[in-house]
Amino acid sequence: MSAALKHISLKDYLGSRDLSEHLMLTSQLTFHWANWDQTCLAQRKHYKNFNNNFHLMRLNQTLQELKSKPVWLCNKIKVMKSDLYSLYESYLDSRLRLTWFDRKDEILFSFDSEQGPYYTLTSMKWLDNDIYSKFVMRKILLEHYTLRSFRLNANIPIVMKFDNDVKEYGDKVQIHQLSEVGFIFKIKDKNFINKIKNSTILELKIPVKHYSKITKLHIEEAFKRLDEEKPLLEQDFTLFKLESRILNFYGNMNNAKRSADEEFCLFARYEDLIPHGHEMELKPVFAPLVTKTKNHFIRSLDDLENNKTWKKAA
Repeated sequence: MSAALKHISLKDYLGSRDLSEHLMLTSQLTFHWANWDQTCLAQRKHYKNFNNNFHLMRLNQTLQELKSKPVWLCNKIKVMKSDLYSLYESYLDSRLRLTWFDRKDEILFSFDSEQGPYYTLTSMKWLDNDIYSKFVMRKILLEHYTLRSFRLNANIPIVMKFDNDVKEYGDKVQIHQLSEVGFIFKIKDKNFINKIKNSTILELKIPVKHYSKITKLHIEEAFKRLDEEKPLLEQDFTLFKLESRILNFYGNMNNAKRSADEEFCLFARYEDLIPHGHEMELKPVFAPLVTKTKNHFIRSLDDLENNKTWKKAA
């Protein structure tokens, strides 16, 4: 592989970097191994061979430290002292989550003492997304865990407007992930849940023209071209409309309610976003980019397996 392609190779990424680190593809696109079942299986195989791997040991140590952080849980009958590690483990256990988080009798928690102050467990104020992702990564590597189909992480700014609001929001919404079927949008304001509920149509300006320029290029050249130009002008963005009832589909409302901070995510299929004032479709632009990246990584995994290029981390 030529020097120009090293930045999108899995060879120096899998098994030899911090487990939270992303592989940089462009300034707006990255890949994380936990976002594809094939790289999850490759990592699992690697860490099975190297049980004392530094990166896995460090991740596990970070999680073990949570056992020293007390948490008090309270229902109508009693108060029970536990720890933050156990709370995360319970949330990741589907049976316990049903008992603790989906019951009518609200369970409260406190970080301070048996006397409180207490907050509802379902407020998710106790959950840190980075810590949660570490628990998930460890489960992927060491246990049976549901694996994902291929997706790319993104930081693609877009502009959102509600049909009952004159203001445009260009600093609070971004495309957070791309898959072969649709977008996950990250919205950096929990108040937007009510704004979406109270509107009928969401208007989204997306830099689709920027990405349409690279649809016929090989993936290496496509990433290079994406970094050479940045969509900055108004004419670089194209308008699409999305029905606000999207909140009711794909588990969007449940995911929004369980978000731990002021951010929440919203999934929409490419077909859900309707072109307005033009005929440009999203799927023929973004789905092939995801597919070509996946196919490139499939070849990288084949090379790793065939050439036995796994190496033990320090």
